Amino acid sequence: MSTAAEEDTVWIGFMDIVPVIGTVKEAVELVLALYEGNEAVAKEKEKAIENIVKESLKKHVNKSTDKPAAAAAEFSENENVIVVRKEMITEYVMTVSKRGIKPPTPAQQKEREKRVEAIKKDMLEKIRIITPTFKGELEEELKRSKRGEHVFNNDILKFHYKVLTEFIQSHHIDNLRGYNQQAMDTLGKHTLSRSTAEDIQTNMVVHFGDDEFYVNVNALVYGVFCRALRDAMLNVLRHINPDDVKEEERTWVNYVIENMNYYQIYVDHLAKDKWIANKQTRRARVEKVRQEVAKMYSTERGLDWCKRILDRVAPWFEYRQ
Repeated sequence: MSTAAEEDTVWIGFMDIVPVIGTVKEAVELVLALYEGNEAVAKEKEKAIENIVKESLKKHVNKSTDKPAAAAAEFSENENVIVVRKEMITEYVMTVSKRGIKPPTPAQQKEREKRVEAIKKDMLEKIRIITPTFKGELEEELKRSKRGEHVFNNDILKFHYKVLTEFIQSHHIDNLRGYNQQAMDTLGKHTLSRSTAEDIQTNMVVHFGDDEFYVNVNALVYGVFCRALRDAMLNVLRHINPDDVKEEERTWVNYVIENMNYYQIYVDHLAKDKWIANKQTRRARVEKVRQEVAKMYSTERGLDWCKRILDRVAPWFEYRQ
């Protein structure tokens, strides 16, 4: 490579999709080594740069011996670092960026594994409150959902309807004389305001990029708690006669709901943090929705809800209160 050509070139490497550009190959390699957490290579490049500086100072009187851009070698030991002519910098950077996200560095992967382990530990602690023998594993889904991730689990809006429907079908209640579909539809609806329902279903949704950290832990935790609450409620409802419900059955329904609300089981905390983005107005908005959801589960659609259903259907089975 001629001196003129060397003066018109730079070395380019990438930290994920962020370009690192420099006239000294070893300097670019040093930045990438530090980013990747490769201490051995970083020390080697630091030493090389020191030697380059010393050599340059010795020969500063002779401009012809100054080290030009990319003069040390026409290739780099790091396959991600190449020499590019200055007029081609923009085109090269755009081309590499369009190839997609690069695999994580060892340092990034280690940090990710630590975060995932912390999330798994927290997940198991919550689940084992109601399912002590739980043995499930957190499955990592690397592909991103096209519909986005909901801050509040969208199933909140139809959970009680599904429980009531299962109760009606399993006991063939819709075949009983006097059955009132409209009354059941009303009992099956959620009690959230329209604005809160819209926030849950449509507004409070985020999209994580392929390069962003995200693990969909909420689907598993929420699923476990919802199955527990569904079973607890159906266990109460199966008695048909409200007076036959046992105290431990009532207590268990309340216990599951209390823990759902206390740990905000229906909230995807990674999605919540991204949606809030340190904006106080959004933080307050999320809290408003959370309070309304908690109230619905604990009072309007909790144990008393089960009792109202039984009060409604018991006469159809010719029970007399």
